[in-house]
Amino acid sequence: MALKELSDGSPDGTRLGQASTDKISFYGATPIVKAGAVTTLATTPTATDIATAVNSIISRLQTIGLIA
Repeated sequence: MALKELSDGSPDGTRLGQASTDKISFYGATPIVKAGAVTTLATTPTATDIATAVNSIISRLQTIGLIA
């Protein structure tokens, strides 16, 4: 099977999705629209704040199929 490149070599780069409403996914996951922002942590976040932010990031990566 031949490898298919997504890039055409343009110096401007390669983009997946033209708008935030375009759906994408990886490794056979169901495509979804772009997730909302993760809440920015305060200057001195609590352990709960950190856990909430990290868990949100993990959940979003799982949803699009980048991690199991």
